[in-house]
Amino acid sequence: MIGTLRRLNHWVARAERVSAGALLIAVTGTVLIQIVMRYVLSRPNPWSEELSRFGFIWLSMLGASLGVANRKHFAFEQVVAALPPGWRRRLSRLVTGFIAACALLLIVTGVALVRLTAGQRTPALDLPQGLIYAAVPVAGVLMLIHTLAGAPRGGAEG
Repeated sequence: MIGTLRRLNHWVARAERVSAGALLIAVTGTVLIQIVMRYVLSRPNPWSEELSRFGFIWLSMLGASLGVANRKHFAFEQVVAALPPGWRRRLSRLVTGFIAACALLLIVTGVALVRLTAGQRTPALDLPQGLIYAAVPVAGVLMLIHTLAGAPRGGAEG
């Protein structure tokens, strides 16, 4: 079971990296188009601003999930390093539990937000508003996978 979860985690993280890279290129390109249209051609278009904003939302949530996957979340490393090994293991488990709880909170509140905006459409692109807000529960699920796959077990440190 653990091996399967770790393999899933590997492929999920790989897909996230590719998606985040593609989104970064798309957002950058869209912003450049927006700048040229607005300041060079004096013809601003509403779709580019909306598309870049939505892409950035998804990019931010994928980036946060990748931060969890790579264990690059906020930590007090000097304080942790000063603790005895037993306390480090306990703290690692506590942090893992806290991250899992936050991921669950993102899933629950994100699903509620998607449901709340299900009937709304975006003004410029006419996309379902829930599609944009779906980034929150999707990131929560991804974070939960990363957390469970990398959770400290037994006597091992995380």
